[in-house]
Amino acid sequence: MVTKLEAVQLPKAAEIVARTLRRKIVTHELQADDPLPPEDQLMAEMAVARTTVREALRILESEGLIVVRRGAGGGARIRTPAVPMVARYIGLLLQYEGATVQDVHQARVMLEAPAAALLAERATPEIVSRLREALAAEDDAADNPPRLARAHGRFHQLVVQLTGCHTYEALSSVANRIIQVQADRFVAAHGGEGETQERMAEAHRAHSRLVDLVAAGAAQDAEDLWRRHLEAGDAHLMSSPGAGSVLDLLE
Repeated sequence: MVTKLEAVQLPKAAEIVARTLRRKIVTHELQADDPLPPEDQLMAEMAVARTTVREALRILESEGLIVVRRGAGGGARIRTPAVPMVARYIGLLLQYEGATVQDVHQARVMLEAPAAALLAERATPEIVSRLREALAAEDDAADNPPRLARAHGRFHQLVVQLTGCHTYEALSSVANRIIQVQADRFVAAHGGEGETQERMAEAHRAHSRLVDLVAAGAAQDAEDLWRRHLEAGDAHLMSSPGAGSVLDLLE
């Protein structure tokens, strides 16, 4: 019996050019805001036609890795990968799969609560100092609910960032980005209400207690506190109308 072989799909020339440039970006050979070489130079270096170069640039532009500026002084410049870009793509996937906002909140609890324990286990004077600086930023924004909501979001990001695990940070940052959009909208609508302001003050107190637990190296207590804090804050955000609907926060 003769086995039928499947046809080998060779990558298009534009995909090869895009792959080459993409590697230069993610390996830092090309830095943010660096200009790409002119089309004629890329054509010569890679031995491809102008149409191939332009198609490769369209691929990279669709991935958010370059921005093409038109007109005099224009051209393609490098944009490094960023969480907002990733969050938007994942947001579209979650929309397609019918995910709810509650699903995102649950994921954040699962990711972020153990990070508090890791911080307490690995606490250094520098980690504690960075957390206290974030608390000071919250104090400075105490009379401005929109600014305070953003300061709270940065504190949550810092809890994971300071674990030193880049993969952990990237995964949790997507959920935090989505929830920050929800928090911004909630505060814009309800920031002047007494209940919301008290909730935000409670959040600041929880952040302060976490810093004390991290400084003391109390890993389990830090995780337990942070889990309760996340669940309480999420419940408050989820109380707003439409909060449980299919995710549409990034549109």
